[in-house]
Amino acid sequence: MRIFAKFKLICYGLLLLSAAGCATDAQQQPDDAITVGKEVKIERDEYKNIVYFRGPVVTNTAENQSEAPEVEEIALYSRIEQNRPMRYFLSVIDYYDGDWRGFDQAFDLEGDKFHALAVKHNVDCTFLCRYNEVLDIELSKQYLETHTQTGISMRLYGPAGAASAPFTLPPGYVQGFLNGSNLY
Repeated sequence: MRIFAKFKLICYGLLLLSAAGCATDAQQQPDDAITVGKEVKIERDEYKNIVYFRGPVVTNTAENQSEAPEVEEIALYSRIEQNRPMRYFLSVIDYYDGDWRGFDQAFDLEGDKFHALAVKHNVDCTFLCRYNEVLDIELSKQYLETHTQTGISMRLYGPAGAASAPFTLPPGYVQGFLNGSNLY
């Protein structure tokens, strides 16, 4: 009887491990359009009559050789208001120590310039100053559709010339987000 109980416990543990190993989310597979499309969240604000489509957050890691500060999290979202076209945004979440960077613009690999609007920033100077900034970069639907084959690669810049390390959303993420946000 004890052998059967141990066998059952081992089988249950293996089942849990295999289920965890098979988990597919956009964090693990940000280039899988189907997975990303399924993870687009829909939120409604009944008072403002706005519908938001939020893509999953992707963790970004700068190249090992980069001296520039890295952008840590990126995601696409869109919103639609009554009687207005849908608007698309790239949300950039940055955590860092040191001096405030004040990023206010972004450039992509093609040299196109985008305004980066600071949506939220938090400062914690308990021991050292630590910053948390959320920036939104508005993109057109045409821009996103054009980048479903190449992905989006950008870099943030501040008024004093400070630059972030490049960050990228892969093509599958862009395609998956567009598929998931076109359900409305």
